[in-house]
Amino acid sequence: MIDPSITRIISFKDRFAFLVACLFSIILVTYPVFDFDLYWHLANGREMINSGRIINEEVFSYTHQGEKFANHEWLGQIVFYLIWSGFGSFGLFGFKILLVTLMIWLLYRTLRNENTHQVVAALLCLLAVLAGINRFHERPELFTLLGMALLGFILYGYRSRQLSRKLLWMIPLLLVVWDWLHGALYGLTFFALFVAGENAKHRFSIFRHQQSLATSEISYLNRCFTLSILAMLINPFGVRSYGIFLGYVVGQGNFNQVITEYMPVSWEEFKVFILLLSWAWLLALRNWRRLDFTYLLLMVVFGLTALRFNRATSVAAIVFVPIIASMLRGGIHQVKGTLERRFHVTSLVVAGFLIFIHGYSLKFGEEKAQPDSDKFHYLRLYDLAFGYQMDESFFPVGAVNFIKENKLDGHLYNSGNLGAYLSYYITPSRKIFQYNISVFGDPFYFVSHPEDLAEWDIDYAIIDTQSEMSTLFPEQNWAAVYHDEADVLMVRRTTQNETLIREHEAHFFNPAFSDTNLLKRAENPEMLPFLAAEMGDNLSYRKDDRISSLWAEIIASHPELKSRPHIRQLLGKVLKYNNTDKIVELARNTGMQL
Repeated sequence: MIDPSITRIISFKDRFAFLVACLFSIILVTYPVFDFDLYWHLANGREMINSGRIINEEVFSYTHQGEKFANHEWLGQIVFYLIWSGFGSFGLFGFKILLVTLMIWLLYRTLRNENTHQVVAALLCLLAVLAGINRFHERPELFTLLGMALLGFILYGYRSRQLSRKLLWMIPLLLVVWDWLHGALYGLTFFALFVAGENAKHRFSIFRHQQSLATSEISYLNRCFTLSILAMLINPFGVRSYGIFLGYVVGQGNFNQVITEYMPVSWEEFKVFILLLSWAWLLALRNWRRLDFTYLLLMVVFGLTALRFNRATSVAAIVFVPIIASMLRGGIHQVKGTLERRFHVTSLVVAGFLIFIHGYSLKFGEEKAQPDSDKFHYLRLYDLAFGYQMDESFFPVGAVNFIKENKLDGHLYNSGNLGAYLSYYITPSRKIFQYNISVFGDPFYFVSHPEDLAEWDIDYAIIDTQSEMSTLFPEQNWAAVYHDEADVLMVRRTTQNETLIREHEAHFFNPAFSDTNLLKRAENPEMLPFLAAEMGDNLSYRKDDRISSLWAEIIASHPELKSRPHIRQLLGKVLKYNNTDKIVELARNTGMQL
């Protein structure tokens, strides 16, 4: 009979280890809400809610209006839009934390069902999150991360006989719903490899020394897999929508050259994942005679996929963690001497320390200095430092407000990265030029073929790359009337736009300029009044704490500016978006009624 006190101790250790793993995982994935794709998902979700149908064609552009594509994440988009419309960015962030918590719980329980020690299970859960940390953004991909953890929990639990086989019949439903949420390609691949490995171990004598399922259990697993395939084939938004993924694999449409997440992993950005992968293969080489064939299949396929397409790193980390745990457990069980046991304990302590140090430096380390450069930069692109607020510093927030308030109309050109934000904020009254690469192709096509852009008769453009600006919108033909931090709004130099250009063209200011650069420009008496006017004009359409603080400092340092009617007029407009203490104090000092 089991002593109840022992059960309570074990249960307490499990709860404590899980809570530690969960807490630190949440800290790791707590970073600003930012993703270029987010607003496109929200825009599609909004359109589907408003129209009452699934959107499977391009509806936001005038260049590819009505063109069909496979929307393999339609349900995920609806879920995200409903959360966004009800609770905003904080709701999306909270939903992410909920999904990550469920994922960690499933992964931890999978490891514990495989008899992994509590401390090892907690450390491996943390390592899985750290290895794929740059994939935990507020987007439908979160459903795939949770789905992989749930699928592994069911399959490994069935194989170890820790779970009822009835739970296996959740998988067909899981894969069908998963297809609607994000596309269950990873899940289908995992399931297929698992079934192939278990069948091979059962049928071929070379694998007979490995743990394998009984004949009835294999038959049960095969029937479940067959039913899952049939269910996904019948599902109208299932396997038949996977053409886009095949396109990524074969490099169709230069996807792998223009989408960074489909490029190979690099040491600089994915060092933790590379170390995790290397650790797994070293353990496999050490235990090659006892290496489970199912594990081998999973390691080869998901390892190579992640190395080739870096967006698969988070999924591969979830796949590799139970395999590492199994090989570690096998090695630990062979330990006989005290020295070897101490070595294993020391290794765990060192691993935990390194995970903590790297995670801490990533979340709370010194912020990189802003480059003193006049070029557009992406300093905070995919910022992983601790934070939970919405980061719109790389979106054309001010440019959109400028377009609406100045009633710009006609044909818009936009850089590919900006299409998602624009599809949510300017449609349906205005249409975008390009975004979804599966529909529009290479977003930099026109940089190499500028002559082809003429057929679209562009009236204004929002761009975020220097190549587009210099090649497609040269200064002699186009005027920069508004700058966000990472993009610029250009209008064609025509008679119709003369007044707009005269009032808003920026010659001396760009919010991408460093503080040092702007303060140095303010020291030039000939440049100062123009710089102050352009900064005020910029702040009239967007909140920017850094620029508003600098603007207030410059005007306070030059009292003569306060008496200029244009500056006073701009100050009233600036207050609309920048109601900060410094701006309010500046307004009061100029005698403005608040």
